[in-house]
Amino acid sequence: MNEFSFIEFYTNLQKDFNDSGSSVNQLEVFNWNHMNWSGDEPYYDEEEPFYEERLTETLKLIQLKIEFAYEFLGLEKMSLKLENELKTYQGKYGELSFIPHLDVFYSKVEWILKRHLSALTSHIKIGADSEYENTNSRILLERILRGTAKLLADRQIEPSNEKIVRGEVYKTLIHIFPDTVREIPIAKISKTYKPDIGLKRIKSAIEYKFVDSVDEAKTAIGGIFEDIQAYEGSEDWTTFYAVLYMTDHYLTQDQVEEEFKLSSVPHHWKPIVVYGKGKRTPK
Repeated sequence: MNEFSFIEFYTNLQKDFNDSGSSVNQLEVFNWNHMNWSGDEPYYDEEEPFYEERLTETLKLIQLKIEFAYEFLGLEKMSLKLENELKTYQGKYGELSFIPHLDVFYSKVEWILKRHLSALTSHIKIGADSEYENTNSRILLERILRGTAKLLADRQIEPSNEKIVRGEVYKTLIHIFPDTVREIPIAKISKTYKPDIGLKRIKSAIEYKFVDSVDEAKTAIGGIFEDIQAYEGSEDWTTFYAVLYMTDHYLTQDQVEEEFKLSSVPHHWKPIVVYGKGKRTPK
């Protein structure tokens, strides 16, 4: 029988965890919509069951691979431990839980499986800056950005401008990503530009726009297009997030994404629309 390769096993499962993380990412959007929905009828999106099933199947595949590893290595106690930990979640693999202090949704089953993978591969040396680690960091970052409105609401803050919004988000990010910085300069020939927030290790920059009217929504989109030109070609920042904090539903996520497509915005720019309380202070 072939020797068990822990590194290959780890690499293989990280690919699966990337898939599960992608599904969690999509389901989190639906969960935020459920929480913020104010309509008379319950919120429903026809794509939600698809992503729940996709997450369930991916997690079951990961579970099967870990169970195989335990059996191959003769680790019966660990196999039983995994079985007992997952008992509670049978039939609930597609559901997410919420962490209030981080304002993010997560999969408890995914966390259990990641913990077992970590135990199985704890003796091998794996670079912290691997492609998979960076992808997981970006997934967590996107969850936090989408939770901006909830983050402010929990702190009983009703912002009047983007400075307040990005300031509170920065306070959260710096505790999770120690390499978070503010207003990092990108020098151009005629001017130095400064994105609002940056995460150095994953080379991701964040630009916030505060939108309190339909006209401001249009202006914000135009401002993002200007930022795209200003930040293009930067070697320090390769992924950009344009977060539009709207005090009402002036534009939808789909509308902004379609606007990006029509304007041929580079794929490394990702728009995120969030709706929260607030009002711009009149000058």
